[in-house]
This record gives sequence, structure tokens and C-alpha cells, in this order.
Amino acid sequence: MALTMHNLTIIPERIAALQRLSNKDAVYLGDLRKEFRQDLQNFIVGETLTMRNGQLVIGNNLYKQWLNKIRTKGFDYEIDFK
Repeated sequence: MALTMHNLTIIPERIAALQRLSNKDAVYLGDLRKEFRQDLQNFIVGETLTMRNGQLVIGNNLYKQWLNKIRTKGFDYEIDFK
């Protein structure tokens, strides 16, 4: 798939949105855009998580570890920035 100029402008916006979520005490899996969820789910396998109001919650420290993984190693899956 060829990247268009539109794609090039939304990539930093979407990554910045992930970073803004780290300011929360806890992140709900549903807070992430669908295209990022699989990578986060793969990262948190085996971790102890909690549920709030029937939704999976990722603690702030674990979420920041995932962001660091993205910065240093990238995503485990191809992300389709549509």
C-alpha cells in the first residue's frame, strides 16, 4: 500500500494520541484505536490486569512500558493507518 500525504500526517497524530493516554491513571483497552489494540494485547499477555465496569484496564506503568517498547522496537503488527 502506497502512503499518501494524508497518511503521513495522521501517523504522528495517532502516536501523539497514544502518548496522551499515558497521562491517565489507567487506560481502558477501548481507549485505544482499533489498529493498536492487537499490539497492546500481545504485549500484556501474562500480566495481571483488572476490570472496571466490565472493561479491561491497563495500569499506567504497564501502558508506559508498552509505549517504550513502541519507541525502541516498533509495533509487532503492521499498522494500517487509514
